Amino acid sequence: MSSMKKYALWMMLICCALLLAGCVEKVPAQAAAAATEAPETAAPTDVPTPTPTVEVVEIVLTPAPTAAPTDTPEPTDTPTPTDTPTPTATPTPDCLHGGDHPDVFQAGEPVKTETSYVSENVCITIQRIENPEGFPKPMVCFVADIYIEDITSLRSAWSKDTLQDSANAPGDVLDLMAREDALLMINGDYVSKWNFGCVVKNGQVARQVDNPRYDACVLLRDGTLLTLDGNKTSSEQILAMDPWQAWCFGPALLDEAGHAKETFNSSLTGPNPRTVLGYYAPGHYCFVVVEGRRDKYSKGMNLQQLSRFMESLGCTAAYNMDGGDSSVLAFDGQRVSKPRSRRSVPDVIYICEPRKEN
Repeated sequence: MSSMKKYALWMMLICCALLLAGCVEKVPAQAAAAATEAPETAAPTDVPTPTPTVEVVEIVLTPAPTAAPTDTPEPTDTPTPTDTPTPTATPTPDCLHGGDHPDVFQAGEPVKTETSYVSENVCITIQRIENPEGFPKPMVCFVADIYIEDITSLRSAWSKDTLQDSANAPGDVLDLMAREDALLMINGDYVSKWNFGCVVKNGQVARQVDNPRYDACVLLRDGTLLTLDGNKTSSEQILAMDPWQAWCFGPALLDEAGHAKETFNSSLTGPNPRTVLGYYAPGHYCFVVVEGRRDKYSKGMNLQQLSRFMESLGCTAAYNMDGGDSSVLAFDGQRVSKPRSRRSVPDVIYICEPRKEN
């Protein structure tokens, strides 16, 4: 290589070195300038981001105490005291009619008139009905409307200690009324005349013999009164009901719907003095006596008429007891009805103040 070429090559290398040195000095200067300018623009963008996040966090945390309303369901637990209705079921009184007629009774001393008696346990009202509409005239009936609080207020009694002795020695109704301390009394079913039929007196079984010939009447301890077809009901079935009273004379006068019957399980169908035990509801009964066999005073009723009369009173069940000259209604130690003769009777049904049973 010639010396001229070497000289030119060295000159080129020197120029390149100078150019590189100038570039190196410019780059740090630009980087430094960029570093000084960067903080001015970056700083403002960092400031807004922290401020919203801090305030939002504080706002979100403060509603947290509103979780306290979740305790408010406790007031909704207060409806559990709606068990208070159960106490209202307990006031079901001891009375048989279930409190349907609390107004008929009266606390304190009994109040008595010639035709009524009212105490806190018994209410009796006697009405004399003359020539009821739709029935033959002349006609006289006595209806004693009865409410009792306790089943022991409706009782039966015999003239003597036993069933058989009563048949042989009947008693006067006023004597029996005084002996039993009765408020109201009617004759019974002359049960001592028969040797058949299921007989229960004041919860005690006196006779247990089936009676297919006659309808039965059963008064249960809850105050319900039933009239039963003797041909379809045995003594065993009657006693299984644990009755308070059971009679066997009849016939039943109303059907199961409380309507008058047309046919009767009895041969004594003609006009006669009549005695009836009527039933409205547990604790509400009536004693009915129809006068008869006295043409100018009262003719009496046949069974169809008697059935219609009991329906007209609103009874739901009714049972015919012994009749004729035995029919009698007595109140407060006096005869209310006027039977043709003062026939003695072997058994009676009566109302009194409640009694505790042994």
